[in-house]
Amino acid sequence: MADLDYTNIAGSPFQQYVDTQIEKRKKLVDKENRSSSELQWLTNKNVWVRVSSGANVLYGNKRFGGLEGDALSKKYILQSGLIDHTESPTNFKLRSGLGNDGAYGMGGSESFGFKPMPGITGISIKTGGKLGTLKETTIDFMCYNMEQLNIMEALYMKLGFGLLVEWGHTSYIDNDTEKIESVSTPLPFYGIHTKEKLLEEITANRVKHSGNYDATWGTVKNFTYSLIDNGAFKCQIQLVGAGDILESLKINLSGEYKSNAPIDSEFTSSVYPVIADQKSSTLNSALFNIYQNNVLNQSNVTGALIDFGQTYIDWLDLIFKNHISISNWTSNPELVRKGFHYRLINKPGMNDIHTVDIDTNVPTIESYIGTPSALFSRLIMGYEINGEGLSEGNNINSTGLEQVYITLGNLLLLIKYTGMLFHKNNEKDTPKPHIYIDVNPETNRCYTFPGHCSLDPTVCLIGSEKLPFGITSDIFSSIQATFPFYGDNKNAPGIGDADLGGKFMYTLVNIDWVTGILKKWRTADQKGNVYFIDLVKDILDGISKATGGYNEFRIVPDDDSGCIRILDDRRVTSPTQAPPTYTQIPVLGTKSLAYNFSYTSKISPNTAAMVVIAAQAQPYGVQGAENALAFSHLNKGMYNRLDTISVDAANENNATTKVNDNSNQRYIELRDFIEGIYNATGTGARSTSLEETKAAEDALGVKEKEGISQIPLTQVKPLVLLKLDLIYDDLREAAKGLKNEGELENLKKAYDATITTINSQDGQALATAVGALTLENGQLTYTDKGVYNLIHDKLESEYKSQGIILDTEIEKAWTTLATKQTGITRTWY
Repeated sequence: MADLDYTNIAGSPFQQYVDTQIEKRKKLVDKENRSSSELQWLTNKNVWVRVSSGANVLYGNKRFGGLEGDALSKKYILQSGLIDHTESPTNFKLRSGLGNDGAYGMGGSESFGFKPMPGITGISIKTGGKLGTLKETTIDFMCYNMEQLNIMEALYMKLGFGLLVEWGHTSYIDNDTEKIESVSTPLPFYGIHTKEKLLEEITANRVKHSGNYDATWGTVKNFTYSLIDNGAFKCQIQLVGAGDILESLKINLSGEYKSNAPIDSEFTSSVYPVIADQKSSTLNSALFNIYQNNVLNQSNVTGALIDFGQTYIDWLDLIFKNHISISNWTSNPELVRKGFHYRLINKPGMNDIHTVDIDTNVPTIESYIGTPSALFSRLIMGYEINGEGLSEGNNINSTGLEQVYITLGNLLLLIKYTGMLFHKNNEKDTPKPHIYIDVNPETNRCYTFPGHCSLDPTVCLIGSEKLPFGITSDIFSSIQATFPFYGDNKNAPGIGDADLGGKFMYTLVNIDWVTGILKKWRTADQKGNVYFIDLVKDILDGISKATGGYNEFRIVPDDDSGCIRILDDRRVTSPTQAPPTYTQIPVLGTKSLAYNFSYTSKISPNTAAMVVIAAQAQPYGVQGAENALAFSHLNKGMYNRLDTISVDAANENNATTKVNDNSNQRYIELRDFIEGIYNATGTGARSTSLEETKAAEDALGVKEKEGISQIPLTQVKPLVLLKLDLIYDDLREAAKGLKNEGELENLKKAYDATITTINSQDGQALATAVGALTLENGQLTYTDKGVYNLIHDKLESEYKSQGIILDTEIEKAWTTLATKQTGITRTWY
């Protein structure tokens, strides 16, 4: 596995120690001459199981014969019946003989004689969830009298209490020595006091025993017991990991933070949910304060403002409190600086603070050291995206407020630290999350491509590689530079981000939109609860839809680490990356490790239905677009004689209707729409007036001197592209009414080709082509006539190469344009 390939929790190669163990086993079973220990491993290898309770007895509770704290749990560990661990941290005493502490007689013998001690009769440990990352454990055991049931109920059948289940092989091949060893020492469970330390120890034990040991920490979600005919009790416990209870985690906990700006905090009638619902929960309060900090009742922002000022940092520190320090990032544990990556949560030492990275394979999240931090910065957009102008001074009582965005990674951390469950052993402990969320941008990748962008700024914005259609935007450039969704990968020199995917934790989400989703789920639930899964799934679906629907995000919990990741099912490994090394497990032959195997080919009912429809579609194919199936090629060259053609009812009823679909016009409208978003002019089409032209030239540094324009040489290309856009817009408008739709399409091709030609030249070459009057001290002196002649020649050349007849409205449009913009008369030749 490549050092920086963090594609999946499931679906990635085995850990190295597991791969090595499989190779050692293949080597041993293939040997012709075997030692006695090797023969014993081949013929007498068994499994052991141990279940330990995490329930403690309160001091002063005399119900269990004076056993307090963890003494009761230590005395009744389920393994080989019951074992006693009360004598010392390293002693596990097997029960034998008769009596209350013996193998027979526990719970008394007066009524029914000597009964066996409780013991496990069956256990099922399987993986669940869509990716097989959740552990589902079912334990069956027997109790033989009421007293035994009372003790087992107290220790193992308390809903919400934790149990440690360990299992492994009685003998195994050591990866280092290749000797046959035995698993004899379990975890020092009763000396471990935090869930994080327990996960670390489980990981260390897996490696120590070459993958022949495993364990899971689960929560009791259900239990049953029934009385059978011999007077015994048949019991069953069902355990779930942390990820399995995500759907029941509500995140809109009551409470609020003190507002840090002088506004009317009682205002609840605003059209903006972020303002109206500011007191609905701690999460709403946090989002409101982030939104209004230096925004409401302040001067309007022009364009885009990226905020990471000290006031904003202090506010984030207040929200995250003792969990994360933004202002002093280096004081955070390694685990925080790495972003709670699922492979590191259970790695020994990751919860400590280090001066040197202990795992260089996982990049550290950018910290705050006097400069903006991408993950925690805030973006304020100085325009109203619903078509209304900004309200004066961002008045809270009116519409037209500025838009405020935070990164998806920052939002997920806010959700975790304001609304999810935490646990601690005592009042002095710092609370630990019940489940973590991985937000490291470098290790969370999604499918992306050049031109990938948001079409709905009410939802989100992304700083992808570039905007489509050659659109340029200062606002987009600022977003791209600070929130590098597609930026250079600093941790993998020589590997482009097109290979590794987009850093979707840098996606900028609109705070008002997020609070709108909170409101939707709160009003939909009878008790007003908002659950983690519902909220985050809606956010992910909204981001995918706003950016074109290319991504298929999915929430994936991992029980081994107690960590949530968000994966994109559309993300694929690039051909430039080295292919993974696959582990082969032989099922036949002298190296076979399988006791039994079978191979079955089966068509699912849904797939079978599609194949049937495809068969009926021969020889012409299904008429409707919705049912045009690729399975029809399976029956190529044949057709069903009595059911020749299948059609959709809606399509058949409207078979004579032909829709005039001008796809090129749609592209043009889309371009205008995108340009309107990223040039802060709302969502309408942009103007090409002389006034706007002058404003754009001013931004490029153009100066007027005696009626002649001067511009820095470095800005020649932006100027020429600006003029090209003006010409193209006018020509496009003139061509909209043409009957020949091919002309509009070819005009677009000519425009794209002209952009390519202009971009291939530097400022000096363009200046020469323009026919500059003078070029002194880096300043180009030019006339509009020269620029327009240059573009006219290039555009006309490309246009003619498309085979277009020039005696059309395009020629008239050019003449009108040239006269309007430059005072010259220029026609196509």
